[in-house]
Amino acid sequence: GKPALADMDLGLSTAPILYAAEEFSFLKPMIMRRFKQKGDKQKALEALYKSDTAMDKAKELARFHAQCAVDALLRLPQSKSRDALVRLTHAVITRQK
Repeated sequence: GKPALADMDLGLSTAPILYAAEEFSFLKPMIMRRFKQKGDKQKALEALYKSDTAMDKAKELARFHAQCAVDALLRLPQSKSRDALVRLTHAVITRQK
């Protein structure tokens, strides 16, 4: 995985941060300015850790998209490549940091 602040260093908002902003409205201006002000990244990360739901919602979103990928893959003819992609999808969802 990437370091915790790698996406914010690039000015990107990930699903967990966007879900945390639903709970903590002070994150929205930080997101809009792409975490460019001093302290933005740290405050956003602290809000994420305090969030009761952001990580769970983000994990559920990832599971949803993984299942969509598997559903699409299973429409393809069976092959080693298709099966490897299905296994990869499972590995991405179940991996631990």
